[in-house]
Amino acid sequence: MRTQSKALPRAGFFAAAFVAALAFTVPGAAQQQAPAPAAPAVATPDLSLGDPRAPVTIIEYASMSCPHCAEFHNVTLPRLKTEYIDTGKARLIFREYPLNQPAVYGAILARCSGPQRFFPFIEAMFKQQAAWAVASDPVGRLTQIAQIGGVTQEQFQACLNDRNLTNAIIQTRLEGAQRFGVQSTPTFVLNNQYVLEGALPYERFQQAIEDVLAGRPARSARGVSSSSESASDGGNTTTYVVIGVVVVLIAAVGFFFMRRPKAA
Repeated sequence: MRTQSKALPRAGFFAAAFVAALAFTVPGAAQQQAPAPAAPAVATPDLSLGDPRAPVTIIEYASMSCPHCAEFHNVTLPRLKTEYIDTGKARLIFREYPLNQPAVYGAILARCSGPQRFFPFIEAMFKQQAAWAVASDPVGRLTQIAQIGGVTQEQFQACLNDRNLTNAIIQTRLEGAQRFGVQSTPTFVLNNQYVLEGALPYERFQQAIEDVLAGRPARSARGVSSSSESASDGGNTTTYVVIGVVVVLIAAVGFFFMRRPKAA
């Protein structure tokens, strides 16, 4: 009976050690967790490119630090804009789905710039993503981009300190996950029905849009994308978690055999 009574505290000790190991082995884990607002958060308002009356609405869920999102914006979107958005056939709604803390900073800067400068800032940050997303001081690099675009350092800092804005960005991500099952970026939802995931070629978007315009079901497709466990999006979280788990298990086994009662 005494052996069983000791097992319970040990189990609690190991559980606490496991949680602690995860917290200390995942870089910036505390910062990357979504904050829990005291009151229900409201998602960010939709900002879009194109005619609101367009027959096809494309909702894009993107992380500002995601290289595959940058590929879409730098390579595919210009052609989509010319052939479908500017012609009134489609419109694009951008919604935040930040995968790490730098992505939150980038989303804050875009919102801080105001509706008129939102998309120009989005494009500027995606074009210069390599310079700030993995920098040791992403806020400092983003501050430089902000100042070039007309947002002062004081304005950007005030936006960074705005908890309601941060909560709204996180809420947008949560709603995307709950409503459409978004798990990675970029993810595109056509007319609230058809989902395209990842960095897809222009031809795949063209086919999906033409299907919707013709009243045909658009086929889902999946390309290369980024998730919160992607090494390209702020560090390989999975690797650190696995290492932490292994360390805790080894320690647990050693502790068990050290404290195990010797046979009479």
